[in-house]
Amino acid sequence: MREQHSLSELVSDRLPTLLKQQKELERLQRCAGQVDGEIVGTGQADFTQDNVIYEFSHQGKNFHLIDVPGIEGNESKYEAMVQEAIAKAHLVFYVNGTNKKPEAETARRIKHYLNRDAKVYAICNLRGKADSYEFDMDRESLEQTHKDAGAIRAQTREVLEDILGSALVSGCQSLQGLLGLTGVAFDERGLTSIHPDRTDLLKSQRAYKQDFVSQQAMRSFSQLNELQQVIGDGCANFEVDIVESNKRKVLRLLQDTVNDLKQQRDEHQTISNQVGAEIIECEKAIRLSFEELKNSFSKQRSNALGIFFNDLTSAAREAVEAHFKDKDEVERVIQEHVRVGQERLANSLAKSQEQLFEQLSSSIERAIKRLQENAERVQFQQRLSVAANHSLSLSSAMDAISFNFSDFGGLLMSVGGYAMSGFALGSFIPGAGNIIGAVVGGIVGLFAAGISYLLGGRNKKIAEAQANVTEAIKKERAASETPFEQETQVLLATIRAQIEGSTLRQLSDERQKMADVGVVFDKKIASIQALKNQVEAAPYGTI
Repeated sequence: MREQHSLSELVSDRLPTLLKQQKELERLQRCAGQVDGEIVGTGQADFTQDNVIYEFSHQGKNFHLIDVPGIEGNESKYEAMVQEAIAKAHLVFYVNGTNKKPEAETARRIKHYLNRDAKVYAICNLRGKADSYEFDMDRESLEQTHKDAGAIRAQTREVLEDILGSALVSGCQSLQGLLGLTGVAFDERGLTSIHPDRTDLLKSQRAYKQDFVSQQAMRSFSQLNELQQVIGDGCANFEVDIVESNKRKVLRLLQDTVNDLKQQRDEHQTISNQVGAEIIECEKAIRLSFEELKNSFSKQRSNALGIFFNDLTSAAREAVEAHFKDKDEVERVIQEHVRVGQERLANSLAKSQEQLFEQLSSSIERAIKRLQENAERVQFQQRLSVAANHSLSLSSAMDAISFNFSDFGGLLMSVGGYAMSGFALGSFIPGAGNIIGAVVGGIVGLFAAGISYLLGGRNKKIAEAQANVTEAIKKERAASETPFEQETQVLLATIRAQIEGSTLRQLSDERQKMADVGVVFDKKIASIQALKNQVEAAPYGTI
């Protein structure tokens, strides 16, 4: 008796729960096939807030349909998800459900997301309740009933093609999505497959059924069949479409690279022209400075040589007058003056040469510094850095222009060494080494005229001897001036050659380097363009 009582109490306590579970089981059995409508938007903005993947099979092959968040609202928080989905797609459906053409900004967003991966098929989703199709004439065609449908479709395609390009817009159609959904949402028994929780969709389905003679009529009028054909074609040709999608990606990448290279080449060419003009001006300034200093240097050297001979003439005349009777003393005095005068001449020439080098070095330094400042003004270094970032082998022209003037001093030292090596009077001033011999010869001639001295007065003999010495020095001066001037020109030519071969050569090389960079750009552009042409020429679906 106790066991029966316990069983009765157990059944009594559990019965409500069991009945509730049985009722839920029966409901689930009735709704087992009612799954349609659960994923349809609720009208809430950005209803889809994550990538949702739906799998289906077509002719034995599995495919994915990826539903992504909308892009016409504030989609920034979904951007990564949208890009991830589109990167996998070879056909993208853009659904315009606004009953108006899309904004250009929307098309630009689509282009941003597409980048270079897939084609777009546009769907203009038209809205209409059942009473919109009450009469027979309202059910003849979708775009006839919806008077603005054709215009919206045409405008949608036009906006997309303007931004994306016609090659990426594979089609555009009108669709009554709600009618199409409710027209196919039936199971094999003819019962609705819309989930019971979607009472709004069930209501619409019942209303549409009152106007259309059959489910097929609902589907046909909605133009869902056309969309099914597009999806079927995409499934059938997906392998070829994927190849073509990849080709478009490659072609866009190649074209982007060509465009970038052309932009960089043009920027480089602009900067190269500007800096090249500055380099030419710098070269002109250096050459002009040399020409100006050359004339002054030649005059200073000529004056120094003239002073040497003038002083020598004066000293020789004084020696003849002071030591008229002592030939050896006259010769000694003149030789001593030649030695002292030679040292003064060497010092004077060295000073002129030092001034030339200092002034020339300062002029070159100013010209180079001005070039550096002007080059910085046109952002030369920045442009070369940008080009170098694209893996082009470029040398820094600014580094070549930034001369180290302590190194430049080596040029001056070599030139100076060349000049100083000629300060031995007999070699640096060709013919001047015979001055002593000429003077001594004049003195010898003086004593050869001793008979005249014995017959004439002393003053007369001194004057004649001085005249002889002066004439001898004058002849020696005339004989030495031409070789001395030639030596001056050789020295200046050596300095000019070293400036041309070092400083100016480096500047000229920099202009050539900039031109070479332009050639590198052109070769890279031509090679990439050739590859792009090869890919474009490949038959459809091949690469």
